[in-house]
Amino acid sequence: MNDFFKWIIKRILLAIITIYVVITATYILLYISPGNPVQIYIDSLLARGYSKEYALMKAREVFGNYVNQTAFQAYLSYINGLLHGDLGRSLIYHEPVIKLIALEAPYTVFLVSSSLILSYVIGVLIGLLTAKYSGGKIDSLITILSAAFNSIPNYIVAIILLLFFAIYNNYFPISGSYGIGVHPGFNLPFIINMLDHYTLPILSFSIPMIPGWILSIRSAAFSISQEDYVRYAKLRGVKSRTILLSYIGKTAVIPSFTRLMYSFGLLLGSATFIESIFGLYGIGSLYATALTSKDYPLAIGVLLVIVIISILGNILADIIYGILDPRVRVGEE
Repeated sequence: MNDFFKWIIKRILLAIITIYVVITATYILLYISPGNPVQIYIDSLLARGYSKEYALMKAREVFGNYVNQTAFQAYLSYINGLLHGDLGRSLIYHEPVIKLIALEAPYTVFLVSSSLILSYVIGVLIGLLTAKYSGGKIDSLITILSAAFNSIPNYIVAIILLLFFAIYNNYFPISGSYGIGVHPGFNLPFIINMLDHYTLPILSFSIPMIPGWILSIRSAAFSISQEDYVRYAKLRGVKSRTILLSYIGKTAVIPSFTRLMYSFGLLLGSATFIESIFGLYGIGSLYATALTSKDYPLAIGVLLVIVIISILGNILADIIYGILDPRVRVGEE
């Protein structure tokens, strides 16, 4: 087995350990926090005058085996279920967790993918533009603005956009993934209505990411523009547009392309805030509901999906980057 495959296997083993630690830590944190939904349900029946035996029987009908198991037994049962591909049943929706995630995930994937692509395209174009005019007024202005806006959290941008463009001025809907009376499906009225509802959420994700792409592309493009082959192309009289796009742009984009995969996982994790602020469907909203309701199977199931996608994205990015630049994997050995 060569060094490259050993490097990939090492990455996969680290990913499995990370997933196990995340599942266990989340389970413990949810269990020790107050507000067990099973106990709340039993207490509500006892408060209405039912006997303890009747309350336990009804709780078993609603929550299944969670009623009779200790925390450790429930944890082992959950891990055993995961190993067999079963994420359990939601305690509040009484549906299989995997079914709930499958229903909500397309909305989050659409939001995250659209935001990422939009910010990346704008960031690359402006980054190359600043590199072309490096040292000039345009470069200085864009660089200063990018550095200033680079650290603004997306939920702050979301609140500002919501206030100015939805609440104070009715340019866009305040909340919801689509309007009342619109039938979800692959049809033009639904697509237009959904784009109207998702404009502000997509901008909330995109705006804070654009400065990062600009600075990254600008730095890479400026460094590449100092290479000998670029200088030689200029001496040969190659058009400046061809040099910018073909000689500099293609090379400068490669490192940032792998960063796209890292960013996808990070955005999935922060979708909770944006989806909650705009009242959107999605696994972010589902996760927030699960946490506030102490729905252990649902919370861990959603978190597990987010973590697995994030880790797979990181592994894929590492592998691609390792192929493009062997110094990366050599440096880790």
